Amino acid sequence: MTVLGAGVVTGTGAGILRALNSEDGSGEGRLLLQTDATSGVGILEKPLKELGLARVGANHWQTPVLNTALVTMAGFTWRDGVRPPKILVRFRSKGGWSLWRPAPLLRDLPDPASGEGIGKAGTSPLFVEESDGVQVQVSGSLPPELSITLIHAAQLAGDARLVAGTTSRSGLRAAPVNVPVPLVYTRAQWGANESWRDGPPRYNNTILQAHIHHSASGNGYSQAEVPALIRSFYKYHTHSLGWSDIAYNFLVDSFGSIWEGRYGGIDKPVRGAHTLGFNASSTGICVIGNLDTVQPTQATLDALPQIVAYKLAAYGRDPMGWTDVKSEGSDKFPAGKVVTLPVIDGHRDTNDTACPGRNLYAQLGTIRAATARVISAATLKLKTPFRVKGRPILGHTLTALDGKFKPRSATVSYQWLRNGVAIDGAVLASYVTTAEDVAQVLGVVVSGSVPGVEPVSQTITLTKQVRSIPVCQVRTQRKHGGKVIVHFEVTAPGIAAPDGTVVIKVGSRQRTVTVKKGKAIARFLKVDPGRYRVRCQYAGGTLVEPGKARDWVRVPGKGPFARS
Repeated sequence: MTVLGAGVVTGTGAGILRALNSEDGSGEGRLLLQTDATSGVGILEKPLKELGLARVGANHWQTPVLNTALVTMAGFTWRDGVRPPKILVRFRSKGGWSLWRPAPLLRDLPDPASGEGIGKAGTSPLFVEESDGVQVQVSGSLPPELSITLIHAAQLAGDARLVAGTTSRSGLRAAPVNVPVPLVYTRAQWGANESWRDGPPRYNNTILQAHIHHSASGNGYSQAEVPALIRSFYKYHTHSLGWSDIAYNFLVDSFGSIWEGRYGGIDKPVRGAHTLGFNASSTGICVIGNLDTVQPTQATLDALPQIVAYKLAAYGRDPMGWTDVKSEGSDKFPAGKVVTLPVIDGHRDTNDTACPGRNLYAQLGTIRAATARVISAATLKLKTPFRVKGRPILGHTLTALDGKFKPRSATVSYQWLRNGVAIDGAVLASYVTTAEDVAQVLGVVVSGSVPGVEPVSQTITLTKQVRSIPVCQVRTQRKHGGKVIVHFEVTAPGIAAPDGTVVIKVGSRQRTVTVKKGKAIARFLKVDPGRYRVRCQYAGGTLVEPGKARDWVRVPGKGPFARS
């Protein structure tokens, strides 16, 4: 350990810290911190009574001004099981004295059965501008062993590299539904000293919930200060409160960076110490800052759904849903009580606390919806391809059917195409072909969508052009000497000059004639007098379906009566 005084830090890897408002840097009369040279975290824990805490009124105590080495964080602890005090603290920086700040009671707690921090209670740690003086007021009650913890976390060279974005993505295992793996800075990257941990991690059997917290530690930190801040939380949780590790599974800063919290594996159900009575089936994400006094940044609101979706998707949880959870004992729900809670909730839903701050709590609906979109984007897929039923013939109905999207709640939409271009108004599962479609290639785009997610689409293109339906007409002429002339004419919408062949029958006699430009003529000679059925069977042509036409013809004169 290295002593941090008003002037110099000694020891391998330690830098130089100078106390503000100190002319000679001697550090005389100042409270000194001890630091771990590898982490740059200095700490001092001292009972307030030893620092001159004295009664100044009924149920009111105050310390003198305490000159300190540079501090960036402060917290208070006392023996558990008594009425908590109300604590105000102010800090002296180069800008002068701050206003008195309340030190909020820490309710981000381990479960009693975990054995962490037995007999200790405390406040949330307060982040402050580098200060060299502190003064404390206590009111209401004076619990036994009331102590102040002063922390200074120096920035390390690796912190700057993190800010510069030169680190690599942590090695996360993909969730079963292929939710995008978020960028999470690991414990090694923020400089965790693993010797501060006490024992191996504990694991839950599953994850039912994600609890959202705020650190209540203060705002206004820079991006470069975040790793040091997390090291300070880690030190306070393990050294001052006696917990086995940092409380939270993940932390998210105001710049949208996600940080690994408690040791044990980012992709595993590590049991945290963040939500008293409800740690056994949850993951806890803490937003660094006091979200009672400021709004969460958009970067924070964008990052939270990424890590929450990653954790919940691995266990098939619905971010918009509710779940039944058995309490292990909190100040709101007794042990053994089954409580129905949102899958994504705020700390105040399970404990008597303002956490995660009213401004962040008000955003939980937005966070749930955004998390659902992240998961839906990963789960949305075409489970069973669609097919088109029906023939591409003028006036026929084509229907896209038999396909399925996952999830079943996905909205299915259709857009029919002509030569790859959308047909106005053709947005139903079925489509009736028109004259405009003849000789064209049709298709359909079937899309599955969920709110806020890029749709997944299947395009089906028919292999054949649309064929027209013929309109066939027949006209006959009679000539002397038993001569019959049959005129056949065919038109087809969308086809300028139908071709093909036609079989023309007069009674029992027939001829096969070529159709040219929609017309054909057949001549029959020496037809006996009589009345005959004239039948024309059009075989179809290029992009024209078969058709037929009928008529009668009477051949005058004497002779045998031919059967029709």
